[in-house]
Amino acid sequence: MIIKGASRAAPSQLARPLGRTDTNERVDVLELQSPAGTPLEAFRDWQALADGTRGTKGLYHANIDTDAQYSMTHEQWRRAVDVLEEELGLTGQPRAVVLHEKNGREHIHVVWARTDLDTMTLRSDSHNYQAHERASARLEREFGHEHVPGKHAKRDRDAQPEMPSADFNHAEWQQAERSGTDPRTRKAEITALFEASDTGKAFRAALEDAGYIVARGDRRDFVLIDSTGDVISLRRQISGVTAKDLRTFMADVPAAELPSVDQARLLHQEQGRAASPEDRDLSPPPVDKPDPRTQSLRDALAAQHAAELADQERRHAHEVTELQERQQARADEAFDAFARQQAQRSIADREPEPGAFERLWRNIREAISEEARTQRLQDEARKLAEAEDRRNDEIRVMVSGIEATDRAEIQSLIEWQGRERADLLHEHERDMARRIAEDERARQIARESEERRREAETRQRDGPERDPRAR
Repeated sequence: MIIKGASRAAPSQLARPLGRTDTNERVDVLELQSPAGTPLEAFRDWQALADGTRGTKGLYHANIDTDAQYSMTHEQWRRAVDVLEEELGLTGQPRAVVLHEKNGREHIHVVWARTDLDTMTLRSDSHNYQAHERASARLEREFGHEHVPGKHAKRDRDAQPEMPSADFNHAEWQQAERSGTDPRTRKAEITALFEASDTGKAFRAALEDAGYIVARGDRRDFVLIDSTGDVISLRRQISGVTAKDLRTFMADVPAAELPSVDQARLLHQEQGRAASPEDRDLSPPPVDKPDPRTQSLRDALAAQHAAELADQERRHAHEVTELQERQQARADEAFDAFARQQAQRSIADREPEPGAFERLWRNIREAISEEARTQRLQDEARKLAEAEDRRNDEIRVMVSGIEATDRAEIQSLIEWQGRERADLLHEHERDMARRIAEDERARQIARESEERRREAETRQRDGPERDPRAR
């Protein structure tokens, strides 16, 4: 049994694939511990609760999959969820369980709310990989399934000294489904290009000939952008190469020369518009030796523009961080005010303590009639439940309003930054064209001046009768 999972945000992006019936033969919602009508609404409510904490990832999403030889009942799936919930320390948290059937095989997705309403903190997700493997080992023993070794709690370190790793992760398989490319074929192709290249520049050129653009990643040194715009880790596409090895091999490719991910996607779009598969000229372009002075100017301008783009990226990131901090402070203030209001309400709604005579009479009545005692306890439990439901509804309304406001502010900032980014890229294009044109004009003037100087020297040396214009 294999279990994967991690904390995350983006409830809409999570709910969309969980409900897709075009890529799954069957989708069943086995459990939804929320008054919301759909998983999407529940995920949004749970993520909104995280605004009252100092965290951002208010959801925990896990995937439980068994070998094709085993079939599971709904009771067994629920047992698997309970065991994983216990190992992750999410007991008592609201959850949603969705069953998928794909290619005749069943697997389930589980999503928990991480916000603990009692403490308004996020349940810890530390050492979650070990928790996955502990839960998997318990379930394998309980269900009698074949043992599947793992990296941590299920790893036999004597028989498996090296840390195991999958050839392809889930994101790469999803990219393969979107693009229709077999990840094994792509990895073999890129590995072959790497082995055939003796320098980083040669490798980059070979990748571009194959339809990829090498870009600088946010968390990795080098990434690839394919024709669909997907971001691919370059290191994971080369068999037997570590990140340090790749960094050393690509030392002759400065990061300043590489486009960002957004720039690489724009380049792919422009290339696609410039030449469609039907009318693209497949003959090799003529090889013109670039002018060294023009190329030097281009390199200097490219480095200057890359530095300006990097400064803008840092400024944009700082603006987003400042906005998030202001939003967090505003949410903290709202939750503090809500807590004070709830405390005042609890004091105001608290029933007065009964007097001595009333307590004596109640004890006598309940001693005589067990039904009277049961009824009193039920009434107290009902009032507590009603108060808790009212509190949760008010929290949901409050955090939904906060989330809507924050989302609108973030979207407005992103749109403004996108326009500013596009303006800077456009300005760089115009600056490059203008500077190169000015340089070409200056060299043209220099050539004309040199030609006139030579003609003057010829007239001075040979005399006016040899000057063709003198005839």
